[in-house]
Amino acid sequence: MSFALGLGESLRIRENLVPSELANGDSLERVLSRHLLAVEAMADGILTSILLLDPEGKSLWHGAAPNLPRAYCEAIDGIKIGPNVGSCGTAAFLGRAVYVTDIASDPLWADFLHIALPHDLRACWSTPIRGPDGAVIGTFAIYHRTVGGPTLDEIDAIEMITNHVPGDPVVARHSGRRRACAEQGPCKALFAAGPWSGLAGRKPSRGGAAAAKHCEISSICN
Repeated sequence: MSFALGLGESLRIRENLVPSELANGDSLERVLSRHLLAVEAMADGILTSILLLDPEGKSLWHGAAPNLPRAYCEAIDGIKIGPNVGSCGTAAFLGRAVYVTDIASDPLWADFLHIALPHDLRACWSTPIRGPDGAVIGTFAIYHRTVGGPTLDEIDAIEMITNHVPGDPVVARHSGRRRACAEQGPCKALFAAGPWSGLAGRKPSRGGAAAAKHCEISSICN
């Protein structure tokens, strides 16, 4: 079975399990982490996260990131979105994919190098997650410890992953938690450790030719 077919089947299985998991009282983070782990099982070598946009559409909060360093997740929890706010903050602001191939040199990360580089995070590809009505409700990100951009196959896989994030429970379950976060500050108690490997089991493409076909300007893609 090809990677794409295997990934699609794993995500469909996950979708079928989500209603029972929520009915059993599982937390949103646990549900999202299992969703991500279905992708991890297909390959390895990456770190991933889901960030969730607050009701006002101004800040991103932790959703799930089973293998990113806890200190990094806490540092970006509640970050304001904008046109130059790393990969995820920019993707949520623009409503389109942002593939940063070299965090150390990309201007989008200029204000966040002190957060990312100590954890050896070198590339970050972020894509908006949309709710049932098409509005941006969060971001899905893939981090690499080496510089590089995604291939066309990886871009297709990323789109498949974001399309399979369960939008209805994210909107319903996260709306109340986001209000609590806004009142109480960073939701550090929501972080849970766990394995998160990843996508395609390969180093990122250094040439960036495939990703460039999807980009209007450096690092920012449709």
